[in-house]
Amino acid sequence: MDSVYVKITFEVNNEEKVIVMKGLQLNELTVEQKIGQVMVARGNWYDDKEFLYELLEKRAIGGIQVPFTETVLEDIEELKRHADYPVLICADMEKGFPKSPYQIPSMLGLGITGDEELAYQVGVVTAIEAKRYGFNTVWGPVVDLITGNAMCKVPRVFGKDPEYVSKMAAAVLRGYRDNGMVASAKHWPGSLDVKRDGHVFGNTSQMTEEEIVNIVFRPYQYLMEKEGLGAVMSGHTMYPNVDDTYPSSVSEKIIGILRKQGFDGLMFTDSFAMNGILQRFGEEACYGLAIKAGNDMILPNYRTSLKTSYEYLLNAYKEGVFTEERLNEAVRRVIEAQNFTLKPAVASEVSEEQKECFRRIEQDSICAIKDEGLSLDLRNGKAKLFIVVEDNYYKDDDGVEYEISDPSGINRQNLAQVKESILKRFPDSKIEVVSQYPSPRQVQKACIASTYSEEVIYLTFVSSTSYRIGENFTEVLLNLMSSMEGKISAIAHLGNPYALEMTPHIPRKLMSVGGGASTIDRFIGIMAGEYEPKGILPLDIRFQ
Repeated sequence: MDSVYVKITFEVNNEEKVIVMKGLQLNELTVEQKIGQVMVARGNWYDDKEFLYELLEKRAIGGIQVPFTETVLEDIEELKRHADYPVLICADMEKGFPKSPYQIPSMLGLGITGDEELAYQVGVVTAIEAKRYGFNTVWGPVVDLITGNAMCKVPRVFGKDPEYVSKMAAAVLRGYRDNGMVASAKHWPGSLDVKRDGHVFGNTSQMTEEEIVNIVFRPYQYLMEKEGLGAVMSGHTMYPNVDDTYPSSVSEKIIGILRKQGFDGLMFTDSFAMNGILQRFGEEACYGLAIKAGNDMILPNYRTSLKTSYEYLLNAYKEGVFTEERLNEAVRRVIEAQNFTLKPAVASEVSEEQKECFRRIEQDSICAIKDEGLSLDLRNGKAKLFIVVEDNYYKDDDGVEYEISDPSGINRQNLAQVKESILKRFPDSKIEVVSQYPSPRQVQKACIASTYSEEVIYLTFVSSTSYRIGENFTEVLLNLMSSMEGKISAIAHLGNPYALEMTPHIPRKLMSVGGGASTIDRFIGIMAGEYEPKGILPLDIRFQ
């Protein structure tokens, strides 16, 4: 691959400069360069740009995570001015490329559509848009299997069935790779029995090695055999039935399972900023242990300076935590991944047909579950009360107001649009707005309004967000629903569908993991008989 190169042209002080970007040669690198090659510089490099530029000029950094700030394009262009080799420019892109107008609700939303061609086009378009900015590596798709309410993961997965997840993930992965993007399936090995947020908790799975190989390995196996899986990201969960000392990201036994099954691609760790692993092992020890265990690139704690992270890893090598042979193996895989990014893309522009795919996903990612014999069309002449659950707000020490959750729900920015959607289809209906944490006054007003209504419809949302810790309705909100049990004819819910397990019985349930006013508008359109939802929920949920 050493004959593959790319010419990059840009201007410096009104003079044209050309860099011939060419793959690195392992035998030409010093130990200090190799140490940098097995690291991803993360958000911390913004505070020490000169050190990162120095590493780039020395060919001593393997990858860079670039935040999606207003200056992201300029930042990447500046980074490339200092590098003459194909550095991995990395990010999560689970809803599409964040700077692109072509977004999907989430990977679960894509899974709800069940359409592999749509999944492929999501991979293609995400790659086209990302490469336009200079990104060449995506941490995804997620191939974790979900059989319960696993915090933060639900919107990120395709479903519960290994075969279904395999096919949907393979389609997305193929779209990435056809356009020269390194894609990493995650979070090895995944788990079926972890329900807590690993950003906060140290999680434990009771799966055995046999269960790992026979169940959660299956999507990885499919991607290896069908799509030439090039990269994997390891998680931080403990599997005491396999390794009772180390979690997966620093466990030779857990990483070894994947290697024994024939995977010889690049292995990333998940972030070492996550509290679940920092609480157990401390930051400095994790870096060396991760390389020793068989990972090829670490994602350091973004709260720690790049220079300190580099020194942690270099010191681990000098102290013999991992060998030069293990380091060489890791760097070889990094270089192979870097060289893959020089592959020319299949396409460079998003077609009109592909744009239409994204419009279809937004509509087809809505699913409905209803009691037998009922219609979703609620144009029945009954006096209706819509209870709209809005995000809570708080003020920080500087008096700046924030949402507790995220903008994918119902909030002050889109509440007027939500009300407009309701009144356009049901002009005689009443609307009451309550918070996720309703106040006594809101509860009183909603209860009084319900007594004058023949049926009640709830519009709700529960976001799956790291560090949120809980992903359910508040007890106050659930009690409010229970007070109206029998009158509630429908609930239209955004976000984590497992939250609906806690509600009283509601005969019609509309669900989408997408967000905001546009999805709410589609919900209201369905209840107004404009169309039938096509999506099928690829999860098992125990509704009341």
